[in-house]
Amino acid sequence: MANRDDERRAEERFPAPAHVDCDFASPVLEDFGKVRIKNISRNGIGLISPEDIAPGMLMAVRLVNPFKSFSRTMIVRVVQVTPQVGGTFLIGGVVDPPLTYEELSSLIM
Repeated sequence: MANRDDERRAEERFPAPAHVDCDFASPVLEDFGKVRIKNISRNGIGLISPEDIAPGMLMAVRLVNPFKSFSRTMIVRVVQVTPQVGGTFLIGGVVDPPLTYEELSSLIM
């Protein structure tokens, strides 16, 4: 183990046993900034984006409601992309895992 004075991690890491696996890893390719939420349900989301996204792609999306002290990052699988007037795109996606009722309430109420 390294000298604790040289350690930069906040917590010690432990070796993983051989039977523990990571069966999926994917980089986030590009951060194009804020998008507008058009609509949302427990299982899906509609986003207005300045960028065209291919159906099937995964997006990391952080939803924030500062008035309720709510923040959650989730994965959205893009299902549909529709060009909009003004050069934006309506992105329809599936939320995985779905939002809980409480999380959805924190966003829309």
